[in-house]
Amino acid sequence: MHSKFQAILQTSSVKVRAAAALHCVAPPSQGGVIGCLGISSQVATRVFHIPACFVVAGAAARVNARRRCMATAATIDGRSTTPTDAGIPKRQRSVALKVPELICRRTACSRVIEAGTARVEATVSLGTSQELGNLIAWEDGATLAFHHDCWKALLQERAQMDDANRRLMSQAASTLEKFDSEREMEKKAQSAADLLRKSRNAICFTGAGLSTSAGLGDYRGKRGKWTLEGRGIDTPYTTVYEELRPTFAHEAVAKLVDMGKIAYVVSQNADGLHHLSGIPYTKLSDVHGSAFTEYCPSCSARYVRETYVPEDRAEDYFAGRLLGPIPEHIQKCPNCQSNHWTGRNCEKCGNPLRDTVISFGDGLEECVLRPAFEAASRADACLSLGSTMSIGPSNQVVVIQRGPLIICVRQDTEMDRLSESTCGIRAWGDCDDFMRRVMQHLLGDSFQAWSASLEEKQASYDAKRPAAGKRRGDIFVMK
Repeated sequence: MHSKFQAILQTSSVKVRAAAALHCVAPPSQGGVIGCLGISSQVATRVFHIPACFVVAGAAARVNARRRCMATAATIDGRSTTPTDAGIPKRQRSVALKVPELICRRTACSRVIEAGTARVEATVSLGTSQELGNLIAWEDGATLAFHHDCWKALLQERAQMDDANRRLMSQAASTLEKFDSEREMEKKAQSAADLLRKSRNAICFTGAGLSTSAGLGDYRGKRGKWTLEGRGIDTPYTTVYEELRPTFAHEAVAKLVDMGKIAYVVSQNADGLHHLSGIPYTKLSDVHGSAFTEYCPSCSARYVRETYVPEDRAEDYFAGRLLGPIPEHIQKCPNCQSNHWTGRNCEKCGNPLRDTVISFGDGLEECVLRPAFEAASRADACLSLGSTMSIGPSNQVVVIQRGPLIICVRQDTEMDRLSESTCGIRAWGDCDDFMRRVMQHLLGDSFQAWSASLEEKQASYDAKRPAAGKRRGDIFVMK
């Protein structure tokens, strides 16, 4: 077994808990990237070479991550959905909504950013800022777009700005999302297709950015949950998990698995969409759990359900919003302070079942994590979609694999240099757009037939995951 994986499993006497300890990620508002529970920050820096300034140890990382580990407010390409699109199915909203025209916010430019042009987008909170001059057309909470070259020019001018504008520039940089030009994206997609065509044992690593076009929000960037929470903005949960459907990028990954171009998928998403798209769990690790899977701690039996399995009432009982006696199966987890018991019993041994969703403070399941690392140790390439790859320990599969690293995500990542050093591909933009181009190059003349077949496949999901079931408006009520 790869030495990096052995180090993960052998760090603590409680092997499974130690293997999972580094996955606990503190939101930026708490000043950290990686929280360590159950192991010391010294171990984190020694084993994973994580700068100490990014490690949050102990109780600082023990946040209520049950609500952070899963969905955020429904968004479309990073923009919150509005009442005007409420009647449109989530999987159709991205094409039904009109995208507003973007104007470059550098006042020396102020030109329309044409479609297909390289750009960056950010948001800021103006707070009490008053005199800001006329260098940049700042606007509180709005999407601020810049031509890529204009943003670079502003970075060069930052040293000459006053304190207020420098602070806003830093704030904008922390939420920055980048988009390649259409020509750049096409070139990178072709190169990525060439690498995947040659691979024999590639892995795919996915994060929240893969599911934004399905109706789920992400965490970082200009409209990320952590970005908004850091500004004191409430982000209510409105997702109905049974209604979620795989995106084009999900379908592309499933096709690559069918083609044998991707041998294994490692996902940090708990939405269950990879499995719904047809990828069997023999080739998939939902390392942070799935909202549709529960298991028996007594006999290890696992059940994949058609409906959402976590017991949501627990959060309301704990917060005093639901009165009356708390059901016996609802109990606070000592690690994450949330409830994992679902209220159902195992069909094999009769003992209580738990959900598989990982919250901050919980350990990852070894039976899920181990095959992910074993697949990575054999991999000859890695395709990373919609993830900044900053949450460990599962992000280490990207490091362990020995081939080129292909990345598509809007934000800069800690693995960008690794992608460059492995002669990989670094694309900035939407996963659906990138993967559509990749599949066009890989499939050639058969692309149109395969793409057309997805409509029928999407219809089949309604039978696999009926809309009836647990349909709560706010999946997790914020404390």
